[in-house]
Amino acid sequence: MKALIVSDAQQESLNIQTALEQMGYDTICYRWLLKALDNVEEIQPHVIIINAVDYPRHWKVLVQHSKCSLKNQPKVVLLTSPDFEDEEAEKADLLGVCGCITGIGQKHMDKLQQLLEERKDCQPTTSTNEAKILFIHPEDGTLYSGHLIQQHHDQYSMIPDRPVDLKAGDIINDGSIKSEQGIRNIHAKVLETEPKLLLSLT
Repeated sequence: MKALIVSDAQQESLNIQTALEQMGYDTICYRWLLKALDNVEEIQPHVIIINAVDYPRHWKVLVQHSKCSLKNQPKVVLLTSPDFEDEEAEKADLLGVCGCITGIGQKHMDKLQQLLEERKDCQPTTSTNEAKILFIHPEDGTLYSGHLIQQHHDQYSMIPDRPVDLKAGDIINDGSIKSEQGIRNIHAKVLETEPKLLLSLT
């Protein structure tokens, strides 16, 4: 099995790499998240460890892309600071992150092993009765989510979970719809922003 480690911090990468190899994983390490994003489909990792301290915004992009594009859903664990915000933790759970570790000491590596062994299936959180839309803001890279309320052909109406600064004509290149049927990757153009967000698939 293969594990992908994405961290700009050399010591963190080394400790995690050693622990994963002891668990039987073949490891691939990248310092640059964008390089990992370019190569993750070729690597097809079973596990992805992302240093969210080094990449406080872009870890969401890699997680979402991996969950949407890889045939076998990888287990994702974040390396975070001890004061990881609750809002960020909720986003991680929504995206299907298996859990977080807050250091590289032995107790943290034990927790990493436990997360990988106990969580057999880490999937994005969705209600059984509704679909969720997640997308990355095209300008600032922020992750947004919302409830799908209506679909007509290739147009989707959604209510964002929080205010989002978009305007008609904006293009969303990184988005996904998560429902009981699974995960669908989308690219969309913003048609309307009030009173609901209306998207047209492109």
